[in-house]
Amino acid sequence: MAWLMLDLALQVLDGNELFWDEIACSKPAEAGTPLESALPEGIGEPIAAAVREAVRTRAAVEVSGLRVFPPGQPHRVVDVSVALATLREEEVLLVASSAVGDAGRRVEELTLLHDMIRVLRQQTEVERVLFTTLTCATAGSGGLGFNRAWVLLCDDANEWLEGAMALGPASEDDAHRIWAELTSSPRTLDQFADAYDRWVAQGPGPLQEAVRRARFSLAQDAGLLPVLALRQNRVVHVLETPEVHPGLADMAGAPELVIAPMVVGSAPRGVIMADNLYSRAPVTQAHVRLLSLFAQHAGMAIEDAQLHRRMEEDQRRLREANAELKKAQDEVLRTAKLAALGDMAARIAHDLRNPLVTLGGWARVMQEDPEDTGAVVTAARIIAEEAASLEAMLSMLLEPFSVRNLRLQPVDLNRLVEDTLQTHENAAQQQGVSLSRDYGADLPPVPADPALLRRCLTNLIDNALVAMPRGGTLSAVTQRDADAVLLEIGDTGIGMTEDQLPQIFDAFYTTGHFGSGLGLAIVWDIIQAHGFTIDVRSEPGQGSTFAIRLPLTETTGPGSDRRQTDASLQEGR
Repeated sequence: MAWLMLDLALQVLDGNELFWDEIACSKPAEAGTPLESALPEGIGEPIAAAVREAVRTRAAVEVSGLRVFPPGQPHRVVDVSVALATLREEEVLLVASSAVGDAGRRVEELTLLHDMIRVLRQQTEVERVLFTTLTCATAGSGGLGFNRAWVLLCDDANEWLEGAMALGPASEDDAHRIWAELTSSPRTLDQFADAYDRWVAQGPGPLQEAVRRARFSLAQDAGLLPVLALRQNRVVHVLETPEVHPGLADMAGAPELVIAPMVVGSAPRGVIMADNLYSRAPVTQAHVRLLSLFAQHAGMAIEDAQLHRRMEEDQRRLREANAELKKAQDEVLRTAKLAALGDMAARIAHDLRNPLVTLGGWARVMQEDPEDTGAVVTAARIIAEEAASLEAMLSMLLEPFSVRNLRLQPVDLNRLVEDTLQTHENAAQQQGVSLSRDYGADLPPVPADPALLRRCLTNLIDNALVAMPRGGTLSAVTQRDADAVLLEIGDTGIGMTEDQLPQIFDAFYTTGHFGSGLGLAIVWDIIQAHGFTIDVRSEPGQGSTFAIRLPLTETTGPGSDRRQTDASLQEGR
């Protein structure tokens, strides 16, 4: 039994060696030392409180489940009793203690294990999980109290057992310095685990460097420790055995150590190894049992952290792949727009060539016979008309239709449609396209800008002809609809898919069958500027129909948002 004797002034009189070694965990205090100065902070206060209570009540006082933290070893649980006694006719106080029984010790071990698992499960990064695992194995306060510990993990191919991380003093002097600091300033397990960043900043020590170089073949070294312990999934308390791999013997340097396998399910994940190289304290069965139980949870925590890291890496690669895909898509779109600009330039050049040829021809007529007044007047008139046509064409290209000042006037829609169809008759005949007309009778005039409305019809008819490269039928239908007039331009061409329909009015969008991609964008702007509405019905291989509703009252303005119109287009297919 460990005992300590005090006088009534709570000063040390005497104590046996067992008390100072096993309870106080310090050097014996000299006689006359105050009790609170003689004992470490963790146990001094509860014992001093019990002593005062015994003096006050003059009865024995019990302190149960007192935790004692010897340096470099797991904590112990003791019961302490304080009672008055008589020595040489003088009253003294006797403090006596004994270890807790097996049942109580098991409860304390489970409590310790639960606390270590709690701290371990707070981490998600692999390196922090490894550090916390080793902290739990080496912490004297709240941990298993080993001097040193290290972890070896299986590689991804499950062919090698490789050093991952180590924790422990670099030398015996370093160990005693650390233990002295912890004795004067105790820390909790949470505080130990939070020291990862400071530990990394210190750089790797000799043990860490040696462990990182360690590498054991799971196949060739299967009969030697530490691989043997992992293969057999059993904790090994190494004393003296020829089964130890020479590399492990050189790395450890201690005659006694514990190897605890980390196996998740049936898959080997690694091992935890620990020793008491500097304190030379014996490794008890309690050490072995607790490290074995803790290793199972550490293996699962490490595997979860590795899975978390792989998921983050997969997410990073997915983000990079999406960025590359977006870059490629942008490049494709840029290339398509450049191609569309080329097509547009070709169409503009074609549209400008004829008026320019006409201008040049009549200018030469004027040069050849400037005295022919009639020819000069005719040439001047034609040149002026062609110049006006060119000016109007350039205005339509440069000025947005939605903000253009419309020149509204009553328009005979049937006549305008017929005039526009006649300008396309030759092209239609050459292409094998027949023209179908179905005009409503007695249609009232509609308020519109005739030049822009003609341009709108021209673009719709051009698109219809392009959509029928092998011939077909182009139809034009007009009819009265309450307070509006309906106009439909239809074809029996290639048609469009549902995915294409919402985009056909976007500038430079082309399906490959509708020129530069500006024709329908111009149609849209003209329709919007007038306040008209347009609906599209189309099926691949069956053709397309563009239906325009022209109100009989002036409704000019920007109209509804294009996205709303796209939605209505899809609903109206």
